[in-house]
Amino acid sequence: MNLNTARALTATGMLLAATAVGMIDTSHNTASALSPRPCGFYSLNLPQGEQTGGYVHCGDSFILIRAHWDTGTTFTSCIPPWGSRPFYKDGAHKVVNAYYIPTRPNLSGPPGNQMCSTSQPRS
Repeated sequence: MNLNTARALTATGMLLAATAVGMIDTSHNTASALSPRPCGFYSLNLPQGEQTGGYVHCGDSFILIRAHWDTGTTFTSCIPPWGSRPFYKDGAHKVVNAYYIPTRPNLSGPPGNQMCSTSQPRS
């Protein structure tokens, strides 16, 4: 193969690769589904299935969060170290905010292998 033919094939390959990359769908939904979530509460503008948002904990300790429904009611939830908690629709209602509260969560299990208990303080 001579040098001119090799250059032409290389240029053609680069053009095809650039065209293929340009055809990849990078819509907002796809990009947001692949990007990591920020620490704390997040809301999904377009629900992903039944999920409307969540909470991501970026720390080495168990924490308790308070979440608010759009009806005004609240609940608490324990989040493990570096854990997350998705929020899902409940009929027409959804969680609109969640934040850390300084109340110690209830834990179960032996030291070094603890997990969140099923019941948590309502503070």
